Amino acid sequence: MSSETTTEQTEDFWVNHSRTWRSSGLKQAEYCEQAGISYQRFIYQHHRILTKERRTDVNFIQVKSERNSATAPSAGIQLMLPNGVRVGIANESSPELLKTVLTIACGLAC
Repeated sequence: MSSETTTEQTEDFWVNHSRTWRSSGLKQAEYCEQAGISYQRFIYQHHRILTKERRTDVNFIQVKSERNSATAPSAGIQLMLPNGVRVGIANESSPELLKTVLTIACGLAC
């Protein structure tokens, strides 16, 4: 058996336990005891799965401005993230820079 198969089986094992626990109505420690799995390992794997589920790729959509860009200078954009962090990005910034900033910001605890 390859290590890749083992990793996939382990991933499925913990995802299934995480889902089963959520629908069980039990406290985590109670569920682990009934399922015969390590409580500490379950906590670690459950947190890892939640973190992975929350991660999203940053995608862009094109936005058309109603104002005339020749007469009205643009100040860029300003983002207010759920964790209170405010990010200002100049209009001249590259899409790569914006994607990097948003990827890092999405990784912050919100």
